[in-house]
Amino acid sequence: MKIWHLISNRWNSAISEYAVSMAKATQNLGHEILVTPLKEGPVAGRFQDANFKVASVDHFGPAKYGKLSTINGHFLPDVIITYGGPETTAAMFLKGKSKLVRFHGYKSDDGSLLQAVTKRLGHFHVDTVIVPSNFVAEGLREIFSMAVNVVTLGCDTEIFHLIENERLPRPELLIFGRLDPVKGHREFFSIFKGLLNLSEAKSHPRPKLRIVGLPANLSVRHIIEAARTLKISEDDYEIQCERVANVAEVMSRVSLGVVSSLGSEVICRVAEEFLLCGTPVVTTGVGSLPELFVNETFGGCYGPADGQTQQGDANNQEEHQKAAVMIYDILRHSHLENVTARRARSEEARKHFSILKMQQQLCEILGKAMEQVP
Repeated sequence: MKIWHLISNRWNSAISEYAVSMAKATQNLGHEILVTPLKEGPVAGRFQDANFKVASVDHFGPAKYGKLSTINGHFLPDVIITYGGPETTAAMFLKGKSKLVRFHGYKSDDGSLLQAVTKRLGHFHVDTVIVPSNFVAEGLREIFSMAVNVVTLGCDTEIFHLIENERLPRPELLIFGRLDPVKGHREFFSIFKGLLNLSEAKSHPRPKLRIVGLPANLSVRHIIEAARTLKISEDDYEIQCERVANVAEVMSRVSLGVVSSLGSEVICRVAEEFLLCGTPVVTTGVGSLPELFVNETFGGCYGPADGQTQQGDANNQEEHQKAAVMIYDILRHSHLENVTARRARSEEARKHFSILKMQQQLCEILGKAMEQVP
């Protein structure tokens, strides 16, 4: 088959990451792939670097429908896959006999009747909907008459895999990703303080917290102030604000991955990457994150599902203490485990979070879509 991926994302977001993995998965199935992203943007660069055939446009508005129609006429796709609203609307005029698959990578908080009607009207030409988790699927299945299929993000296991190395002298936790208030770096320091207290009480090696990420709406100064407020020594944490050349090596080396997000976790890429590197992970309970723990060795969730935690509230201090106790047990165990356990976790994660798994799911979904009578 010929599959045409249309993506209007301007930045390397989680949806962009999902689109790259979808393109790889469909290409690996033997299909001919064409990708149309926005011209000269970082997303276009991602596809070009991955050696996909790319035909870019400046935007997906009506003024570009002529160019999109020309691309469509030359390629003649059997399936069109869209990742956002503008290209889904454009596909209404491009579809013809092609099957249209719409990916939804977010969950709206608005459950109103008006929104439901608007969504139905905007999807009357869509044949199949794909979402990254049951968290997103639940609401959409109440709205749409067409199939809503869950396809979990698959990460590239040629990049994310266990890299064996020596155990660190101290248990080390890693928060990996941009410095942004929604990512919960400051809130996690309260939990980390509890881990330090537990290690001291039990006469165990003091854990260390590493934070790796570029500033985005949150400065290093704000994180340092949070640590100082809790009287956490600079010897117990490290902040690295630069791009990492070998992410898999960093993720493989630490004792425990942490996803401390307070919201917006739907695609859950970073948590999957930790697991593919053989490292267990602890996460908040927001979004799709709880769905990752399909194996008891993967780690666990802490905190409320809504992610609404603040440092000063007494109830949240109690929640943080409970989280610290849970995380401490996982951290202590993971720090002492051998490489055989790491290999086993990495292999188990491949069964759930690899591009091969995406291929298997997409093969069935696309087959059913093509069987549908127009």
